[in-house]
Amino acid sequence: MKRLLSLTIMQVIVMTVIAQEQLINGVIEKKQVVVVEGVSADKLYVRALEALSDWAGAQGKSKIGIDVQDKDEGLVVYKGQLEMGFHKANFLAGWEVYADFTIKIKCKDGRAQVLAIVPSLTFDWSAKQYPATETVQISAIYPEYNYKSKLRIKKAAMEFAPLAPSMFDNIIASLAAKLQQQQDDDF
Repeated sequence: MKRLLSLTIMQVIVMTVIAQEQLINGVIEKKQVVVVEGVSADKLYVRALEALSDWAGAQGKSKIGIDVQDKDEGLVVYKGQLEMGFHKANFLAGWEVYADFTIKIKCKDGRAQVLAIVPSLTFDWSAKQYPATETVQISAIYPEYNYKSKLRIKKAAMEFAPLAPSMFDNIIASLAAKLQQQQDDDF
């Protein structure tokens, strides 16, 4: 019994340490360098501009736009909200949950650096007659929930905040794959 208890405590400690490693200065930050041998910075820049063009989420509720595009610097910055899902609160309504993010893609000859930053989650109440929106810093709800709100977002936050790191790992992997594709066709 003591061994089971100590293993359980150890597992909780390890999970907490892993979750805390995801936060850097109070935000979730993911970074990857993509190596694409023989591809110029200009071609990578064009690929970076096209990378998120068809990315709107399952139901098209995500909001994504190009914030900065600088060809001379080889920099593309996307900002927006990624739809994470819906948390049903009662039989009439629930919370639409969005991850607020910035994705920076910096291109150089033969490589690109992809950086994703998630500072907060936004919760939108789905009942039209009682609209409510709350944006919460990720550090207040992940890895532990320690946020006080007049709105009842705790269950939705506890469901979706732990999913944000892996969602953005997948997004960075998808962006890396698109940057590596040999799609530079001239008609």
